[in-house]
Amino acid sequence: MRRIIYFITIFVIFMGLSVISFSPFDISAAEESYDAVYFGSIYCSVCQNLETTDLAFDKLENQGVVVKKYILEDDKKNTEIFRNYQFTFDVPPNEGMVPILFVGTSYFVGREAINLAIDSFEIRDIAQSTPMLEIMVAPPSSFSLVYFVLLGFVDGVNPCAIAMLLLFISLLGFTKRKDVLLPVAFTFISAIFISYFLFGTILYQYLFQLRFLSFLVITIPWIIIGISLVLFLLNFYDFIVTMLQKYNLIKNQLPKGIQKFNRKMMENFTKKMDEGSKKIYIITFMIGIIISFTEFLCTGQAYLTAILHLIHFTPNIGRGLLLLAIYNLIFVLPLIIITLIAYKTQSINSISIFMREKLHWIKLFNSLVFLAILIYYLLFMI
Repeated sequence: MRRIIYFITIFVIFMGLSVISFSPFDISAAEESYDAVYFGSIYCSVCQNLETTDLAFDKLENQGVVVKKYILEDDKKNTEIFRNYQFTFDVPPNEGMVPILFVGTSYFVGREAINLAIDSFEIRDIAQSTPMLEIMVAPPSSFSLVYFVLLGFVDGVNPCAIAMLLLFISLLGFTKRKDVLLPVAFTFISAIFISYFLFGTILYQYLFQLRFLSFLVITIPWIIIGISLVLFLLNFYDFIVTMLQKYNLIKNQLPKGIQKFNRKMMENFTKKMDEGSKKIYIITFMIGIIISFTEFLCTGQAYLTAILHLIHFTPNIGRGLLLLAIYNLIFVLPLIIITLIAYKTQSINSISIFMREKLHWIKLFNSLVFLAILIYYLLFMI
């Protein structure tokens, strides 16, 4: 009997503790109550001034307005929460910046607008009269993988990039050791891929951290428009002069001095190839890195456009880096194809002649792609 009473007592105590643990009155389970939601950034000096100089949140507290603060860098989830608020309140792309404060069915962007709404008691009045919108989950961004791949291919068929590979392979053709053509060429291409990807990664990660700052939100679409316009005009001009076979008038190419530097470096390299040293692959890799930086003067505009577009449409940095790797793979794909053709045919002259004959169509294709980008941003992003 005592044993039964003992087990019953233990059972009652256990059930009592369970009820307490899962009680709806548990303070930790209670939803946080607030009247407005604010988003800021540690990189935003305006956000800091709003809090420390203007004492905006102290004023709101004195007016009886409870504000929920999100600093974007404090938690990775905050970016997704911000996107949900932007979607729910239908914030236009050119206004999706910090600082921004959501209240009721309204939002206020920037230091001046927020301070004005506080001083006029507008935020307080909205908070007291209008309930906050129910926050919806934002759909995936309208980023187009096809468009991004196309942009990478356009950058890859840029005559600046192809000309350097053609020169490199043609110089390899003079060596007595034909067996090294393929591995050396792929070492060269790998160096270009790695250096471009690393440079793009650094630029992407830096700009990604600043993507919600007002000057970037406003200027990124205009920067893309400006670059696209310049590249459209340059490529269309080159299309006209190549149609007329006036190749000396081509604008979108490396400066003559850098072309001469690249050519001289490759010539010195081929003189040492016949020695048969394994160091040739290290030298090739270093040449590829140097060439990639000199080429960037010609191909970098399109690359920057791709990175800015990536930042504009991709909220997740991991996905962004994966797409950046895909872009760079597509960028070197024409170089891989040319290398394989050159290796199989053992003739670089036929490829050079083909590229020269089709150069005007390449220029026209490039110009149309950048025109499409220009029109898209003018119609939908401004």
